[in-house]
Amino acid sequence: KREYQLNNHMSKNVASFLTKLDKLNENTIDVFVPSLKKKVSTKPLNLKQQKDLISSVLDGLKGTLDFSRTLNKIIIQNSGINDLKIYDKIPFIVTMRKNALGNKTSTADIDKVIENFKKVPFKLKDEALVKFDNLKLTLKVPTLREENSILTKCEQDISTEQDQLKDGVGKLYIYELLKYIQSVQVDDDILDLSDVKISERVKLVEKLPLSVYTKVSSFIEDINKYNSDLLTVDEEEISIDVEFFDTSSND
Repeated sequence: KREYQLNNHMSKNVASFLTKLDKLNENTIDVFVPSLKKKVSTKPLNLKQQKDLISSVLDGLKGTLDFSRTLNKIIIQNSGINDLKIYDKIPFIVTMRKNALGNKTSTADIDKVIENFKKVPFKLKDEALVKFDNLKLTLKVPTLREENSILTKCEQDISTEQDQLKDGVGKLYIYELLKYIQSVQVDDDILDLSDVKISERVKLVEKLPLSVYTKVSSFIEDINKYNSDLLTVDEEEISIDVEFFDTSSND
């Protein structure tokens, strides 16, 4: 009976500390979001989230997808904002990492990256129209939530077998395009892809004329270039990978 009382007392102590830790995690940090032209509050990274990021990349190509998906989930969960776009990702990732693990990485000072959030001009357009003969594509920058839906499906479709790597990279390319194509119009018929299953969207995208891809890729490249500029310090781009979240990078 005394042992039961002791264990019960310990359980209550643990529960009490868990509650206190939860309250500690309710503390927020400010992130400057260039697209919104203001600071927003987010919860800091916790140890479980760091562990999820580090363990996500242990599975080759699928691990890379899981890493991106995990980052998005953390940003949505910690910020409580559901309509953040792909171009909002870097400010959250970098600011949360600095708060959790310090200013230094193995290659750069994070403060210099954070300075870029106000220095690098935000000139991205949320939408674009691509025309080819009687075909029109409406392009739109996806939210992190929308990107995660695509990443989940892509992860399911990619085999972990090494001999399927080439096929997996090809699928990655298709799914990357898929994130940005909002609707397809041929003559007067318009199809909103948000109403279409992802597997069927893939079939539609694969049938598009090759000349269209250049214009879609150009829209995507503008976003990639912006993200790259944010992460570039003294002409060297910081990589957002497992090492970026490794405790040994702490200053």
